[in-house]
Amino acid sequence: MTNTNDHEALFGQVADQLRTIRLQAGLASKDLAAKVGWAPSKVSRIENGHQQPTPADIAAWLHAAGAPADRTPAIIALLEEARLSQRQWKRRMQRGQAPVQANYNELVQRSTLIRHFETVYVPGLLQTPDYARRVLTEMVTLHHLDVADVEAAVAVRIQRQSFLYDMSKRFEFLLAEPVVRWLLCPPDVMRAQIDRLQTVVGLPNVRFGILPLGVELSTTPQNSFQLYDDLACVETFIGETRHTGDEAAAYAAAMDRMWTEAREGDAARALLVRAAHDLPA
Repeated sequence: MTNTNDHEALFGQVADQLRTIRLQAGLASKDLAAKVGWAPSKVSRIENGHQQPTPADIAAWLHAAGAPADRTPAIIALLEEARLSQRQWKRRMQRGQAPVQANYNELVQRSTLIRHFETVYVPGLLQTPDYARRVLTEMVTLHHLDVADVEAAVAVRIQRQSFLYDMSKRFEFLLAEPVVRWLLCPPDVMRAQIDRLQTVVGLPNVRFGILPLGVELSTTPQNSFQLYDDLACVETFIGETRHTGDEAAAYAAAMDRMWTEAREGDAARALLVRAAHDLPA
């Protein structure tokens, strides 16, 4: 079940319902577009979540599909709930990143199995202060934040790392190799960050692996995500989605499949050493 407080999931529900109504009416995308007077690409963008419909769009869509009139208010209400959730998430970020980082600390504290799959960033639990500072500084610009509490957010994020030494918790960190290849910070910062990663390889409650480049993969590493017991968190350019139930289980299953092709132990260390060696002098 999707967390109904999550705006992206709610927008997805709106798109799914509109698609279902079109299909039940036996209309192709181009046919519905013609009935409403839109370009066919608009129908595709709405159904794929690339464009948010307006209440007028929803009303026109249902009318063209011959759907019962009483369905329109419910879908519009779902759209408004999604917009409200999106505004709330933005307000939470506008109050500063330190409280957001504190929320992640609480998630780790409450969880016994913490799993990260990353395609871009080193997981926050493994970041050096300089690397974390670079990432959180970018967030100020990306999300147009009024509160630039980067140093406080770095401090809260680094506090989270104390949980790594809590033997009642288990951690899994699976990184796509580009994570240690992207030069998102100066080479000396990245070199120190790679050194930090080497220190967690072999910790008794930590599983660390790298999904290598240049190797044929059976599971495509589509996007980063985190798992806190049975809760999945997915961060995007515009926010965060949270999933439980079958959807969270699907993320866990995907991670299990990717682990089968990962490099661990000495093989993971070798990839880290090579990445550090290839950094600019």
